[in-house]
Amino acid sequence: MKRGSALLMALWTILVLGVIAISFAFEARLQGSVNIYVQDKNRGKRLIEAGRILGETIILNYGDVKEPELRGGEADWSEIFEKEDRWCREKYELKTASKCTVGPIVLDDKAPDSGAVSVEISMSKGEGGGVNINNLYNDGDKNYILRWQMILDLCGVPRENDFRTKDGKSINLQHRIIACWNDYRDKDDNSTQIEGSDCGAEKKEYEEYYDDNKDDFAEEDRFAPANGEISDLKELSRVLCFQEYPAVLTGGVLNPWEDKKSQITISRGLMNMGVFSSSCSDKINVNDCTVDALLSIPGIYDEDEIDEDDKTESREAAEAIVSCRSIKPQDYDVDESRSWWPYKDWADLRKRVSDEFDIELNEDAREYVTFAPDENTIFKMKIIVSQLDDEYTAECECYVKDKKVRYVSWKE
Repeated sequence: MKRGSALLMALWTILVLGVIAISFAFEARLQGSVNIYVQDKNRGKRLIEAGRILGETIILNYGDVKEPELRGGEADWSEIFEKEDRWCREKYELKTASKCTVGPIVLDDKAPDSGAVSVEISMSKGEGGGVNINNLYNDGDKNYILRWQMILDLCGVPRENDFRTKDGKSINLQHRIIACWNDYRDKDDNSTQIEGSDCGAEKKEYEEYYDDNKDDFAEEDRFAPANGEISDLKELSRVLCFQEYPAVLTGGVLNPWEDKKSQITISRGLMNMGVFSSSCSDKINVNDCTVDALLSIPGIYDEDEIDEDDKTESREAAEAIVSCRSIKPQDYDVDESRSWWPYKDWADLRKRVSDEFDIELNEDAREYVTFAPDENTIFKMKIIVSQLDDEYTAECECYVKDKKVRYVSWKE
């Protein structure tokens, strides 16, 4: 019995010691894996930080990059690259094509597995060159009513005074939309008049509308005029006219209460046209804009075509401006390897459009255009880090102010 008990005790001791040893080995292995993961993650974050600094270097100074020497019709960067600017080609791509890619850059040339970083930068088309809706009101653009009418014409909203509301009244729907927006945006509590008629909506009209439609609106869905700038275009859905006629924003049937023959269908709502922005310059950047945005400019949009459905000449002028950005200019040396030639100034714009399409632009348009991005231009930057079989990415939106890159969003 004593021998059996001693054997069992010995076996039990060995088993316990074995479990302890295995536990120590497992914990050591796990800790080693954690250490490797933390080390890789920290290295990845350092590379992302390096990519961020590299991206900022491009964004901050791309506008100052020098024109390259041309040899055989193609850009020769060797002298600028070696003597002045390591990132001259990438800056030039961003300046001339609104996008560029940096890298991949290997952290250590002697150890390829040490990791590499790439940076992709772009300026979104149509956003930087859109119409700043916050400026289209009575204390902003002196021609705000005309420009709103141009945009609503493109949208398909009738200008006539005989639009029938749901309760049978005849109104000028364009005037209603323009005045409601103006009251939502301006700082006073006076209803806006257009051509001698009150057609806007202040706090009192909002309250009456919600009282008349109390079953359709929860308390949190009831709004009043902001009396200030909007920060997001989604806020347009709070403006009373767009609550009354949501198809103007989103597309669809404008007056579903009418019989089918009298219904008006909006094929493209304002939110789908790529015209408006809530944060761009007060002028339209002709090197970064849509055709529809150009058609909101007096001098490009021809008022004499108001009775024509397609606004042929106005649209041809706007399309010519967009097309000439990708057509090699005829009269001066350019890098033939490029696919994007931004306008230098108003004279360059008029000459190139005239040479290519025989279209003479009205001088009235000059005060509404600019040729370079400003502090309201939003850049999109994507940083990609590769090391061994792992990949880390960071995506952000940013802009430049006071010679510093400021971030709107950051996602890893």
